[in-house]
Amino acid sequence: MLLPIGHSLGVAVDPATGEPVHRVRVGPDVIRLADERFFLWALTHGTPDRVEDELWGPDEVLDAAAGTADPGGALAGLIEDGLVASIAPGTPEAFAFARTHQLEPLMLGLGNLPDEPDTYEVGLPGQPLARLGAALAHLYLWGHLQANLWIACEATGDVARETPERVLEGTLRSLHGLLGPNAAYLDRVA
Repeated sequence: MLLPIGHSLGVAVDPATGEPVHRVRVGPDVIRLADERFFLWALTHGTPDRVEDELWGPDEVLDAAAGTADPGGALAGLIEDGLVASIAPGTPEAFAFARTHQLEPLMLGLGNLPDEPDTYEVGLPGQPLARLGAALAHLYLWGHLQANLWIACEATGDVARETPERVLEGTLRSLHGLLGPNAAYLDRVA
């Protein structure tokens, strides 16, 4: 699966060229991306028609980028630059990723649903953007206070009575539901 790293800060004018550039903050750094690279980075968040819990990988991103000049090269460059992570849930790489990255919420936790007490919504009042299970909701609300995603999964596992490995796998499989509508972003830990 592909995961975008960083938080979009919008468009600015490059002082050196006078051209518009997209700014993405990763850790303390602000990286400037040209339109083509930003488009591919944005596609790694998922698309609105994506099936829930479908892993969003290179094939899906490249299919969505059809018609773009050299999307494969741009995607490879984003992975090489650390703006996109390519991992598979349940692998050593996924555990290494969790120890070096953090999930940062961008929206409010709106609470659980009266008819479905184990389902929680995040978004804005009256405008929920995502529905989460209880474990992911706990991680979403409190995980950013931990040192990294792995420690957040350990803490969530204690609350949810699950192993941190299962919490991490469930989180990774559900992340695009938060990343797609910009309810959260992934960042490198300092």
